[in-house]
Amino acid sequence: MRFVLTAVIWIVIVGGLWGYTRQRLQAEAGIERIQPQLVQVTQKFDLILTPTFSVEPDPFALQVTDELAVTMDLRINGQQVAIAADSLQRGVPLVIEDVRGLVEGQNEIYVQASPPLSESEKSHAVRVQLRRASSSLMDNTIWASQGARVLGTVNFVLTARGDSGTGEADEH
Repeated sequence: MRFVLTAVIWIVIVGGLWGYTRQRLQAEAGIERIQPQLVQVTQKFDLILTPTFSVEPDPFALQVTDELAVTMDLRINGQQVAIAADSLQRGVPLVIEDVRGLVEGQNEIYVQASPPLSESEKSHAVRVQLRRASSSLMDNTIWASQGARVLGTVNFVLTARGDSGTGEADEH
């Protein structure tokens, strides 16, 4: 009797799971997936980064090659932006001209940098500004407390005219 009950339970469970996955696959077959069309903005934008600390490589990062460690990780909508290691100094604005990768609609700038270990008791920040011509479109600051890595994203919206909506900083 136990064997029959075990077999019935298995048939109900496996049969129910098989029926559910079959019904789900049939329902998904009728779904039309549309990829959004991203429209690149044609205006020229400048990105200005101003750290409140001298950026250094993360001393705890895993080094698997002989290459120099990256001092700051900067991404615009997921695309890596190369920054010269010696160009980031305390209080000196780094201007990246003619920024590529911005689209109409929602945009995101990701910043990650490590302050020096000798300043681990201080809070640090990186000011992120986006400008077109001489007008400021977005100005946010990403903060980290007591020597932690400065890490965060700045979200903003660009319209077809190149105007910016409200920008928000998301700090980790």
